[in-house]
Amino acid sequence: MQQLLDALAERVRRPAVLEDRFMRLVAYSSHDQAIDHVREDSILRRHASAEVKSWLTEFGLGTARRPFRLPANPELNMLPRVCVPVLHKDKVLGYLWFVDQDGSMSTADIEFCLREAAELGGQLHRDSVASLFSNARLSGAMHTLLSDSPLAGEAAETLEEAGYIAPEQGIAAVVIQGVPADSSESVDIEDPLTQSVADFCRLVRRGQALDLVRKDHCVLLLSCADDDDPYLRERVELATQLTRTALAAAGSSASLVVGVGGRRTRLHQANESFHEARMSADAARLLPGIGEVIYWSGLGVHQIVVKLAALGEQVPIVHPGLGRLMAEPDALPLLETLETYLDVAGNAQVTAERLNLHRTSLYYRLQRLEQLAHTDLKNGVERLALHLALKVARMTGQYVPRLAREDAQPNSSAQRTGPRVALSR
Repeated sequence: MQQLLDALAERVRRPAVLEDRFMRLVAYSSHDQAIDHVREDSILRRHASAEVKSWLTEFGLGTARRPFRLPANPELNMLPRVCVPVLHKDKVLGYLWFVDQDGSMSTADIEFCLREAAELGGQLHRDSVASLFSNARLSGAMHTLLSDSPLAGEAAETLEEAGYIAPEQGIAAVVIQGVPADSSESVDIEDPLTQSVADFCRLVRRGQALDLVRKDHCVLLLSCADDDDPYLRERVELATQLTRTALAAAGSSASLVVGVGGRRTRLHQANESFHEARMSADAARLLPGIGEVIYWSGLGVHQIVVKLAALGEQVPIVHPGLGRLMAEPDALPLLETLETYLDVAGNAQVTAERLNLHRTSLYYRLQRLEQLAHTDLKNGVERLALHLALKVARMTGQYVPRLAREDAQPNSSAQRTGPRVALSR
């Protein structure tokens, strides 16, 4: 590939750079001409900056199938360029870049580069297939490790022997989950996730991270020295920020939630931490006000809520009377009022202010709910059961407040994908 690029640069009499479809540097020819800051930065960092990616996205780089000229961008200290997409069977695998400060690159030269790019596309395809084969084996080992398979121990041993993760350190699982802007749609952020995970793995030492990328989420297994390892939080923040940057550069409207499982001492226990990370991400997605990056160890009483929700049809009946109201659309204002009232520890003044209700109307709603649910809000055990039932119902999608629906928050996605909880028989 380097030889192909050098020959191409000599033919068109200007330096050439080849990047993959994620704008990561693959190869570059010798540079005997002045270059701008963007070219220099790309060579030194091995990938384009987030600002450059974002600007190129505005020019439709991701959908380009023919060469095009890119104007200068003084703010980025970027000279004019010619971009030649590198295709294989009409799929973009990369980009050839030529700085063209004076616009002297002829149409004949550009067409020549386009023809030669086909051979580069073939080479990128072959390299990609080889990489996918290697990645498929790693992916298979990760799937086994994160499952309840009896072969998880063998998978862990294989990954440790290959040096992917240091066996003497503990591990913690991290789930970075995409959330669609419109709850009625699915989310596909596999390309930005692939890019951000690759960038992350280049920035951490070998033996400190394993990854598995899927369409709407990724899983990271990170080495973790102890339960309060500050370096773990630094890496979680780094991975989250890189993913947000990649989403912005790709023009995605999806948001993120992140769940971090508890530490385990051995790699073969990774599935335990993984399950906690998934439940933490679900809590961030479905429970209001607890944040976007959630550590299992910091969930507190919400651990009970998410564990109950995860039981699906086997969940205990938390409050039969309240459960009967969940299926009644007319009861929704009462449920919203009750949740707000319980969230503020029964403070009627704060509840009325948050709901913009007169105090008399608030008391009427609470009394009406007591009658319909056969409960007594003066009873501490009843209040505990009611509060727990509402939070579990939120997690399973059985209860979705109107505000969450109107804002198209991810809460409503649980209606399609989350397990349903039997609050009443």
